[in-house]
Amino acid sequence: MRKIKMNTTANLGKAPVRTLVLQLAIPSMTAQFVNVLYSIIDRMYIGHISENGALALAGAGICGPIVTLLTSFGTLVGIGGSITMGIRMGEKNHKKAEQVLANSFLMLSIFSVLLTVSFLLLKDKLLMLFGASGATFPFANTYLTIYTTGTFFALMATGLNYFINCQGFPLVGMFTVLIGAGCNILSDPIFIFGFHMGISGAAIATVISQILSCIFAMTFLLGKKVPVKITFGQYNLKVIRKILSLGFSPFLILATDSLILIFMNTVLQKYGGASQQSILFDKISTPFISFFNYALICFFLRNFYSHTRLQSATPTRLSINTSFRRSSTICLVTPFFSIT
Repeated sequence: MRKIKMNTTANLGKAPVRTLVLQLAIPSMTAQFVNVLYSIIDRMYIGHISENGALALAGAGICGPIVTLLTSFGTLVGIGGSITMGIRMGEKNHKKAEQVLANSFLMLSIFSVLLTVSFLLLKDKLLMLFGASGATFPFANTYLTIYTTGTFFALMATGLNYFINCQGFPLVGMFTVLIGAGCNILSDPIFIFGFHMGISGAAIATVISQILSCIFAMTFLLGKKVPVKITFGQYNLKVIRKILSLGFSPFLILATDSLILIFMNTVLQKYGGASQQSILFDKISTPFISFFNYALICFFLRNFYSHTRLQSATPTRLSINTSFRRSSTICLVTPFFSIT
């Protein structure tokens, strides 16, 4: 039994640094790639909707950055909370670590309610402001309305997954994402074509997949395997402020990316027409670096009082970031040379 456990968890306090970083980062990167794959397949399904496939695809394209903006609030709490909890776990302060998770769970619940209500009330104006046209608005409105009703599950699945990874369960964190993405890929054609629901079916399939991911993450964090479980109570404004301050920078990065894409959609709607709004731009190399950095952050926090372990990790961070930046550049530049 011990051997099986070590294959599914990462010993943040004793495992070799390079091995530990790979154990934490690779499952997260795998899950991210499956998510990217799902997004591509989802667009393919929506684009093949009979009669209105192009407009439906444009409507979904408008909602894409808005959806990312919504889920970035899960990142705000997830990263800020998991970093704070990691510090408490490094101090061997189990009670304080539970308090951080309890406050994070509360914030995720509050954000989900506020965002659901505000977006449902303001979505018509927001969609037109963010690039929808008269032709694409019905499709974007349908997709966003259904998706917004599942905001609670989306934020919970995104935010709680950081607390699973932070406690040394990278494979469980990967399965949290894979369950949702896999369900989405399988259920999309059933709802879109089998039930003839069009873009509504795509949105319903997405919400169902998020519900499954949320249930999986919450069940695990309420179970017996994790050192720090979800509890209720011990709410403290000072802890909440600490979580928000640490999570604000990554939240700002994601939110800014979403706002840039929203602005680009608005420009495409004005100068390119509705059919051009299905063109979206995304970044590929960033997840490589960010997941390795987050893996190292988890290590640093859990070994905060071990100077020898911290010193051994610094060269690892530099070498990994350098190698992946070089490989990302090669991957991005090579196609241009092959074209010319």
